[in-house]
Amino acid sequence: MKGDTKTNKVSITTTIRKNRTGRPPRLYSRAIFQGFRRSRVNQYDNQARLKIEGVNAKADTKFYLGKRVVFVYKANKGYKTIWGKVTQAHGNNGGVIARFRSNLPPRGIGATLRVMLYPQHN
Repeated sequence: MKGDTKTNKVSITTTIRKNRTGRPPRLYSRAIFQGFRRSRVNQYDNQARLKIEGVNAKADTKFYLGKRVVFVYKANKGYKTIWGKVTQAHGNNGGVIARFRSNLPPRGIGATLRVMLYPQHN
């Protein structure tokens, strides 16, 4: 067995890993627009309550603070967007408050929003 030398070749890829469907990974998390922040008497239209998919505790919301949120809706000519930012946690079950550049429309309650996983803060 003197002449047998086996070499293990390791290939390193620098491409983006694709998931099972063959698509690149999503760069956002889904969130549901639950309604506006409110008290018994007042409603604050400039603050939206969101429930982010997979976030079930107040401690988990710290990762999403400062992340950008976008509400995408269909318009006459293509799609339009309303951008906002996650500002604080809401409650103990993983809800968050987001503020938007212009208030979200009430017809969007129950709609899906995108929480961008960038910018990354350390």
